[in-house]
Amino acid sequence: MIYPNDTRVRYSPELSVWVVDTQQAHAGGAQDLLAAMMAYATEAGQMPDGCTCAPESFSTAPLSFAVSPPRAHKVYVRGGLVIAGHGTVPFRGRAADVGNAYQCPLSDAAGEERAYELGKAGAWDALHALTAPFPGVAGTLQPADPGSEVPAVWEGHLHADTRADLARVAVLSDEVARLDREARRAQATATAGPEAARELAAEAAMTGKALEPGEVTRLLTQRQESAVAARAMADGTRDALEQVRRETVERITERRDEWLSYLHGQAAHGLARLDLVLTELESAVENLAEIDRVRQTVERPVPRGLFAAGSPIAGNAVEAARQARERAAGALAGLERHAARVGTEKASQRA
Repeated sequence: MIYPNDTRVRYSPELSVWVVDTQQAHAGGAQDLLAAMMAYATEAGQMPDGCTCAPESFSTAPLSFAVSPPRAHKVYVRGGLVIAGHGTVPFRGRAADVGNAYQCPLSDAAGEERAYELGKAGAWDALHALTAPFPGVAGTLQPADPGSEVPAVWEGHLHADTRADLARVAVLSDEVARLDREARRAQATATAGPEAARELAAEAAMTGKALEPGEVTRLLTQRQESAVAARAMADGTRDALEQVRRETVERITERRDEWLSYLHGQAAHGLARLDLVLTELESAVENLAEIDRVRQTVERPVPRGLFAAGSPIAGNAVEAARQARERAAGALAGLERHAARVGTEKASQRA
């Protein structure tokens, strides 16, 4: 898994190249790393304007992370440092290579040539100075600014219209379950039809009463027809349930931007509150630890080491809480990328 706060990829607008540093990589090679960061940049609206090099398909969800290769090419490689250019046209490629490659509008042969020369000369510091972190957006969720307005909370953080859709799904799910039970009972009755017919014939023989013509046939037919009708009703309702589920998914997709913006606001303010709690927790723990250190000397004072005893109270509770905070900020990083994309779009509209 490659995370959005990875700092090993940089981009130079001046040279139109990426620099990927995998010298101390712990996950994936240069191609995988560049593809992942392009995927995150695409989500955040942070790809270079006009660039078409992003992977054709990707999912950045933690449990289903997958990206296709980036549409970029290597300009220069030395050890774990890779310079990559826009499009898949090979560096200094021939005409035949160009015809069969994916071309990006931002491809810059002169910029690549300059980057190549810098890399070949080992002038990585000079190249680094021409680049900036890519993507240029915070890799984790950022806390809300102090004093900023807290958005109103949606019940269960669910959009009101989606709650109505989910209520329809719940009603239909219960109905499908009920009709399935009835269909199974009807099928069991139909399956037991021949046995019921034999019992009917035996009873008639014992009482000396003759069965009416076609009575057994009618019994079996009615049971089978009832089973078929019950199954058709259950299946029809199940089809209606699946349709409502599909419609619910479509409407969630339609509301995605509004919903993600709401979730970003809630998460950012939640993280800000957590930071305040952590500060208070740290102060409270330190105060209790100091009381404990003083207590130890007061109870058993000795000439040396006055008030110098350690306290087990400090422990690692605060550090564990801070690690939980960082995990939360990382898990919710997608909301920060969404907010950055929305901000970029609004800025371009104002321009």
